[in-house]
Amino acid sequence: MSKKNNILAYTIISGASMHDAATITSTVTNIQYLDDVGIQFDWTSSPTGTFQVEVSANYAADINGNVTNAGTWTPLTFTYWNGSANVTATSIPTSVGSPIYLDLALLSAPWIRAQYTNSASTGTLTAVITAKAVS
Repeated sequence: MSKKNNILAYTIISGASMHDAATITSTVTNIQYLDDVGIQFDWTSSPTGTFQVEVSANYAADINGNVTNAGTWTPLTFTYWNGSANVTATSIPTSVGSPIYLDLALLSAPWIRAQYTNSASTGTLTAVITAKAVS
């Protein structure tokens, strides 16, 4: 049996204050050779803000992790239940409740990152990513 490419769950945002920064951006993750990606957002308190997941085809980093091209980032579009209707948007509000788990299938982009944009209030945010190849 051969081993599939995967990313064991690891933290991409760790205990970040949702009040101090207007936008919190996760570390960038290479998802090349992976088909399915999952991102979980957990937070405390009752912040008001939105999450986005962005992908890039032209971001680049060297073998040591030094960014050689910051790239351009495009938000993914999601459909989610807001409690009364399905909504399609590029951002998901904290009002849907914690935690949020995004199950992303068959992505073509080689790079991914997550962002939180604060509108009001406080809280602490942690985000974890995991991924695997289908075959």
